[in-house]
Amino acid sequence: MPNISGVVKYVYDNRLMKDGSPNKYPNYTFGINDQKIVLWSAIKPVFLEKGKKLSVAVQASKKNGSLFVQPKPDKSPMMQELPSENKEDTSFNPDELEAQLQEAAKEFDADLTVETKKPFNKDEYMFVMALAKSCLESGSINVTKESMDSLIKDLKYLYQVNFHNS
Repeated sequence: MPNISGVVKYVYDNRLMKDGSPNKYPNYTFGINDQKIVLWSAIKPVFLEKGKKLSVAVQASKKNGSLFVQPKPDKSPMMQELPSENKEDTSFNPDELEAQLQEAAKEFDADLTVETKKPFNKDEYMFVMALAKSCLESGSINVTKESMDSLIKDLKYLYQVNFHNS
């Protein structure tokens, strides 16, 4: 079963005959990428509109070779709306944020001090997680939020005392 995706160029409603009587086989005909596709349904999906980007699983008719939307086992059409290409920029630049914070601080006549967070210490993390897992598996601690927080703080302190090189 091939998949066709692209922007819908047209949608024709074929639920009624030319004389206005109900069609025995109601359908919607739409076009994606110069392909004519038929949706055999009396109910139009809300996202089947001109200009929307869709992904459609299609099947070829054995009688005439035309394409129609492949139905799911529950008889609903295998088609979905794809997100638009216009995504807003979500990248994060710490220098820009610091500049914005400095400007905001000037507006309120406030002093702004920027503290850099210490980098992630993988060795400390591995040490703490290994010992915490060992303690949990042995059943030597009570598993509550408070006891786990206390255990992790103790294990971090233990690491700092014994292995910290600064």
